[in-house]
Amino acid sequence: MSKISYPLNKILTAIARQHLLKDALTDEEMAGHELGDAERAALKAGDIVRLYELGANPYLIRRVFRRRFTI
Repeated sequence: MSKISYPLNKILTAIARQHLLKDALTDEEMAGHELGDAERAALKAGDIVRLYELGANPYLIRRVFRRRFTI
Protein backbone atom coordinates (compact mmCIF):
# COMPACT_ATOMS: atom_id res chain seq x y z
CA MET A 1 0.00 0.00 0.00
CA SER A 2 1.35 3.41 -0.92
CA LYS A 3 1.60 6.35 1.43
CA ILE A 4 -0.96 9.12 1.12
CA SER A 5 0.17 12.34 -0.56
CA TYR A 6 -1.76 15.31 0.77
CA PRO A 7 -0.56 17.78 -1.94
CA LEU A 8 -1.40 15.31 -4.71
CA ASN A 9 -4.85 14.59 -3.35
CA LYS A 10 -5.46 18.30 -2.77
CA ILE A 11 -4.89 19.19 -6.44
CA LEU A 12 -6.94 16.20 -7.64
CA THR A 13 -9.79 17.26 -5.33
CA ALA A 14 -9.68 20.81 -6.72
CA ILE A 15 -9.90 19.51 -10.31
CA ALA A 16 -12.63 17.00 -9.42
CA ARG A 17 -14.74 19.74 -7.80
CA GLN A 18 -14.71 21.58 -11.11
CA HIS A 19 -16.15 18.45 -12.75
CA LEU A 20 -13.35 18.48 -15.30
CA LEU A 21 -12.08 15.36 -17.04
CA LYS A 22 -8.41 15.50 -17.88
CA ASP A 23 -5.93 13.49 -19.88
CA ALA A 24 -3.09 15.36 -18.16
CA LEU A 25 -2.53 18.52 -16.16
CA THR A 26 -0.65 21.57 -17.37
CA ASP A 27 2.04 23.52 -15.55
CA GLU A 28 -0.48 26.33 -15.09
CA GLU A 29 -2.94 23.99 -13.36
CA MET A 30 -0.20 22.75 -11.04
CA ALA A 31 1.10 26.25 -10.20
CA GLY A 32 0.87 27.12 -6.53
CA HIS A 33 0.70 23.50 -5.38
CA GLU A 34 3.52 22.04 -3.30
CA LEU A 35 4.15 18.99 -5.47
CA GLY A 36 7.33 16.99 -5.82
CA ASP A 37 9.03 16.41 -9.16
CA ALA A 38 7.66 12.86 -9.43
CA GLU A 39 4.12 14.05 -8.67
CA ARG A 40 4.35 16.83 -11.26
CA ALA A 41 5.69 14.41 -13.88
CA ALA A 42 2.89 11.90 -13.22
CA LEU A 43 0.19 14.59 -13.39
CA LYS A 44 1.68 16.07 -16.55
CA ALA A 45 1.77 12.62 -18.17
CA GLY A 46 -1.62 11.56 -16.83
CA ASP A 47 0.10 8.42 -15.52
CA ILE A 48 -2.67 6.88 -13.41
CA VAL A 49 -0.56 3.95 -12.19
CA ARG A 50 2.25 6.24 -11.04
CA LEU A 51 -0.23 8.59 -9.35
CA TYR A 52 -1.54 5.65 -7.32
CA GLU A 53 2.01 4.60 -6.43
CA LEU A 54 2.74 8.16 -5.27
CA GLY A 55 -0.22 8.13 -2.89
CA ALA A 56 -3.14 9.58 -4.85
CA ASN A 57 -6.58 8.43 -3.80
CA PRO A 58 -7.93 5.93 -6.40
CA TYR A 59 -11.36 7.58 -6.33
CA LEU A 60 -9.86 10.99 -7.16
CA ILE A 61 -7.66 9.51 -9.89
CA ARG A 62 -10.76 7.99 -11.51
CA ARG A 63 -12.77 11.22 -11.17
CA VAL A 64 -10.12 13.36 -12.85
CA PHE A 65 -8.60 10.94 -15.36
CA ARG A 66 -11.76 8.96 -16.19
CA ARG A 67 -11.04 9.02 -19.94
CA ARG A 68 -7.77 7.12 -19.37
CA PHE A 69 -9.64 4.11 -17.95
CA THR A 70 -10.79 1.45 -20.39
CA ILE A 71 -13.81 -0.76 -19.96
